[in-house]
Amino acid sequence: MEQIKAFIEKAKSDSELMAKLDALGRKGAEGVVEVVSLGAEYGFTVTKEDMEAACRQNCPHHGELSEEDLDVVSGGSNKLLTQNRYDPNVCPNLTRTRYECVGFLRVLYCDHYKLSDSGKTHSGWATFFHVCAMGAFNYEGYEFGEPI
Repeated sequence: MEQIKAFIEKAKSDSELMAKLDALGRKGAEGVVEVVSLGAEYGFTVTKEDMEAACRQNCPHHGELSEEDLDVVSGGSNKLLTQNRYDPNVCPNLTRTRYECVGFLRVLYCDHYKLSDSGKTHSGWATFFHVCAMGAFNYEGYEFGEPI
């Protein structure tokens, strides 16, 4: 797990590496093997299991965001690394939160993506408002973008 943490920290400060990870991230699950190879290329021993554990840690699939995390994503803090990830060829066609909004292992959020707690639950899970400031989407859904 320490290797994946170090790899993520390296990616945060290396725009070339982050661009490569973004390209792989857009591929989805098929990119796992390539991410492991890319980690090795940069001197890190990253395993598929490390990536799965990091994903669970950075983006658990259920449960509520902590107040601190919610504050960060909604724009109240600078803890998260953000950048203008808006792609005029992709984003106008989005109807919900996608990789372009949150980046590799949810460590590089788009400046235009805002998440806020709706204060409601649906089927026992907390719901959130997902908004793209560029107008791509504005809906209520679960924490990781699944619409209700």
